[in-house]
Amino acid sequence: MDGRRRFPAAVVTLLATAALLAGCGDSGGSDDSGDSVSSTGRGSGGSSEAGGGGPLDAAGLEAAALAAEDLPAYNLTVFQQGDALGSKGEPADPAVCQPIEDIRLRSPEPAPTAASARSVHPETSPGESTTIELYAYGSPSDAEELLTRVRTAAKDCSAGYEDDMGLKAVVTALDDPDPGPAADEAVAYQSEVSGTIHWYRVVRSGPTVAVFGWKSLNAHKNAGAAPDEVIDAQMAKLTGASD
Repeated sequence: MDGRRRFPAAVVTLLATAALLAGCGDSGGSDDSGDSVSSTGRGSGGSSEAGGGGPLDAAGLEAAALAAEDLPAYNLTVFQQGDALGSKGEPADPAVCQPIEDIRLRSPEPAPTAASARSVHPETSPGESTTIELYAYGSPSDAEELLTRVRTAAKDCSAGYEDDMGLKAVVTALDDPDPGPAADEAVAYQSEVSGTIHWYRVVRSGPTVAVFGWKSLNAHKNAGAAPDEVIDAQMAKLTGASD
């Protein structure tokens, strides 16, 4: 005997096979680990890119709208769900003004997937009401299209138009207001009809659009003063719900 242990051929074959399998397992484990990290990285990146807030459904949009407890010093009237969206009237003349008329009638284009509407006014000043319409879209690009249409119409409709009631509306584009820290863009304009000025601010936050409207007599000393308390409260609640 030479002192070395000798194993049967079958045992040697079995040990070699086990070693081979172990080696394959280690190699596969490394690849799987790499794939897992890569996949996780892609997943995290996707989540981060969508962090601007996703689309809201009807229930989510209604929950994001102002409620009585959000503005204690105000009275609030909620539009019934079926009345949140209006209907088309006679086409605006000229047609370039149609987006302005659509906003007035609560029938924006593109059409939203969900809508919510209410009116608020201070308890001490019942005549100073602000209307709020919220429109949810399936993607930010659809919401962005609405603001683009409104912005263009406000600039191109300076000669005015005849609304669906046969009244002459004179439109003036205003400087784009600051949309606020959590929103993306805003458009503002005014429409004067029979001595009354109707003011509008349209704000987009991701795939959701908020339309604020208020009015005053042309000669009113506070004509055009934005109801910042209302706008700030609504945008804070809306952007919080969209996060």
